Amino acid sequence: MEEKIRAFIAIELDPEIKTVIQSFETSVKTKAPSGLRWVKIDQLHLTLKFLGDITIIQAKQLSNTISDVVEDYHPFKLQVSGTGAFPNWRYARTLWAGINKSDELTSLFKQLDAEIAALGFLPEGKPCSPHLTLCRVSDHVDPHLVQPLQKEFDVFLTVTLPAWKVNEVVFFKSVLQPGGPIYTPISKHILK
Repeated sequence: MEEKIRAFIAIELDPEIKTVIQSFETSVKTKAPSGLRWVKIDQLHLTLKFLGDITIIQAKQLSNTISDVVEDYHPFKLQVSGTGAFPNWRYARTLWAGINKSDELTSLFKQLDAEIAALGFLPEGKPCSPHLTLCRVSDHVDPHLVQPLQKEFDVFLTVTLPAWKVNEVVFFKSVLQPGGPIYTPISKHILK
């Protein structure tokens, strides 16, 4: 049986952004119910495409495809903007921070999705909705205990985070562990 790896394509965050988000999370965690699984700050990233389990051969094809796509893009800036919950605050399963609208990001997302679909992967089938997953809510947590966190997240909306420059796209391997996933770059793709 061929070896499989769990993989995704993402944009990494500037360390300064991570520091501000970490400070926010630290203050919110004291008010949060137990059963929330916070994403480790060093693993925080902007996912462009989750691929699931792929073969080594597919990983090589994907790496080449990513390189071909990103060579059409110049570095561009992104900024954290807005917060929210999926599907909503009344039944929150995921708490997130949004990313500003960016024509470059939307174009990159669509082009990557189309080129990867040509390799036989399912297309996203939904528009680009860039966000940073900050926390996942366990199934056993009462949604009413999570809902008050909306006020804390709304306060975070008032913080203006600096924009950061996107210079590369990273193709990651994800290994699931009891203490949380471990992400390792398979390849890094520099924008032109």
